[in-house]
Amino acid sequence: MPVADDPLALLFYFMPPKLWTQIAAESNCYHKQSIPLRSRSIRSQQRRNDGEVEELGEIRHRLSEVPAIMPHEVLRVIALLIARMLVPIREGIAAHWSTKQVGALPTNRFNLFMKKNRFFHITGYLHFSNNKSPKATVDRAWKIRPVVDVLQRTFARGYRTPPVISFDEATLPSRSRYNPTRQFNKDKPHKWGRKVFVAACAKTAYCMR
Repeated sequence: MPVADDPLALLFYFMPPKLWTQIAAESNCYHKQSIPLRSRSIRSQQRRNDGEVEELGEIRHRLSEVPAIMPHEVLRVIALLIARMLVPIREGIAAHWSTKQVGALPTNRFNLFMKKNRFFHITGYLHFSNNKSPKATVDRAWKIRPVVDVLQRTFARGYRTPPVISFDEATLPSRSRYNPTRQFNKDKPHKWGRKVFVAACAKTAYCMR
């Protein structure tokens, strides 16, 4: 593949810009849907604090004036989450914006890419699909369905099936008591999980399905 040597091109091959645009649109849709409930919650909090209580209309207007989430901002949020995964801070993710020295890590690095309040606004409303869709009640994977569908299509397009394949069993890790198909196998790296059969490359063991 000509994009294999370019990490960014490879990312957009498997997760094209159209997907990030859709994620931003669905996140903005969820933000708008949440304004009425969020407004009532804010006013209730103001009453409990015995401070100035705004009118619901004022709160709704203030929330609706928040700038729309853009596709490139979603990408930055995901990148910052990956950065945190690689260099975690025990105090919590907000510590990445702290101006206080945390061990040997440089201070306030995340602020170079996104303001803290904006980051938490986007993560608070990040959505991949519309909760109001009729399919949300029948598709258990509806919340991530757009991402799953794109990855199923792009991974199939970017991988050539080898001439020799093997069928093997695998375990999908899950400790949820609500999973009726989970099993315990002491010989597996993940003891608890759902047993499935997969088609894999006989040479590299890459799982195709």
